[in-house]
Amino acid sequence: MAEEATFMFKIVLGGAGGVGKTTLLHRFLHGTFLSDTSMTIGVSFQKKEVKHDSTSVVLSIWDLGGQDRFRFVQKQYCQGAKAGVVFFDLTRLDTMEQLKEWVDLYRSVTPAMPIILAGTKLDLMDDQEMLANANEYAKETVEQLGLMSYFTTSSKTGENVTEIFDLIIDTLLQQVNH
Repeated sequence: MAEEATFMFKIVLGGAGGVGKTTLLHRFLHGTFLSDTSMTIGVSFQKKEVKHDSTSVVLSIWDLGGQDRFRFVQKQYCQGAKAGVVFFDLTRLDTMEQLKEWVDLYRSVTPAMPIILAGTKLDLMDDQEMLANANEYAKETVEQLGLMSYFTTSSKTGENVTEIFDLIIDTLLQQVNH
């Protein structure tokens, strides 16, 4: 019987403060909604082992603090990252203004890094026109910045949380196997 391969990938999560990075990560790691989180100071990192087809994958996920005062150390935290996710809050569209900065930060370390854009707090969006505008702008951002994909997410309902990480794993395993 063949021994199954195990891969380890470092993933970075970034975005403005308060957009829901930590809450989404908690949902992914534990399958539950965490309604009250504190600000991430600098960085926090977690590991999760997942089975992907017949492959064992260990994700080392680095949740970067969104406040400007942490920017000076973040480039170091991105070292070795194989993929990234940038987040904005669908209910606070001004959080989209920082997306390019985050993408530039990731790509200053790994120029061809696959990056996913995630709009958070979908469960709080009851204004369909605002959601349509956010989605339109997000799709333009994906195109302009050369991102992999865009997902609307809800840490509360779990919508599209595992899908983000599944796409990252698929992409990274394809890179390894080619």
